[in-house]
Amino acid sequence: MSVQAWPYRRPENRVRAENWRLDEVTGALLPGAVPAWDYRTDLTLARLVHVDLAGVREDCGLPDDAALRLSVRYWPSTSRLRHLGFQTLLPVGSQQSVVVVGMTAPGADLGGFLTVETIIGLAEDLRTDQPFVARRAGSILWNDQVRVHLEGAAGLLPTAPVSFAEAGLPAGAAWYVSMDGDDWQQAAMGSLLVLLNTDNPAVRSALDDGKGEAATQLWDTLGVDIVTDLVGRALEDEGFDEEETADVEGELSMGGLVRSLVRTYLARPTESAAVAITRLRDERRADPSRFRAQVQAGVGFPREAVR
Repeated sequence: MSVQAWPYRRPENRVRAENWRLDEVTGALLPGAVPAWDYRTDLTLARLVHVDLAGVREDCGLPDDAALRLSVRYWPSTSRLRHLGFQTLLPVGSQQSVVVVGMTAPGADLGGFLTVETIIGLAEDLRTDQPFVARRAGSILWNDQVRVHLEGAAGLLPTAPVSFAEAGLPAGAAWYVSMDGDDWQQAAMGSLLVLLNTDNPAVRSALDDGKGEAATQLWDTLGVDIVTDLVGRALEDEGFDEEETADVEGELSMGGLVRSLVRTYLARPTESAAVAITRLRDERRADPSRFRAQVQAGVGFPREAVR
């Protein structure tokens, strides 16, 4: 078990942050996953943060006029680029403060898992000779994080409900991931299609009630299949280039989709997509079952039901 040791004092039980909510502080609680999200949807979040300012300054050894700032930053697992969502200076001279925090994250910046971090830190450099007291602007005195799953892999691809019996596919199957050719430079949206079998009672029920618990479990299973299938095909193909290549006329290419899936679900924290693909190719050849287990772990399958 790792424990982070800070080089300066931090407050004890002086900040009470309420749960994040969707849209506004009176809205619905932010769930562990947002199943209806897509890249065209901005995500608006809000929460209340109660701060015992006098207690924070006392615990941290700060003078009464020390400038403090509350800020929120967020980053998606697809890029890990930090974005500033909110910031405000906390009042000097006040004993207590309740901050209404609100932020909107543009859908175009998001994907995969979203981490949202709330921070209280020094707003200005502090002149002090006291030991173990924060003195540089930006020093983090208090923080918390939440992580929300925005999308499953299934949400990346177009789907079509069809009768497998009429289409000549196995009548009892649940779905079929259709991939047109093996050109990794072609546009993904014109090359991939997930066919959902309307002859399968479970699929039919999930299509009718897309947000129920049984439906969520079914779509999560589809997500595992898509990541395993698409990334697996790329790993098998010696012609697949690990390095980033330009997408087709601004559209996501097949190779770009595979790299996005790898970055989101399978890459280690310090790995680039290229390094992760090289590692996964070797590991899949040695043990295909372990590769599938890595996909399950990466996508968080099975996901705990959101109540």
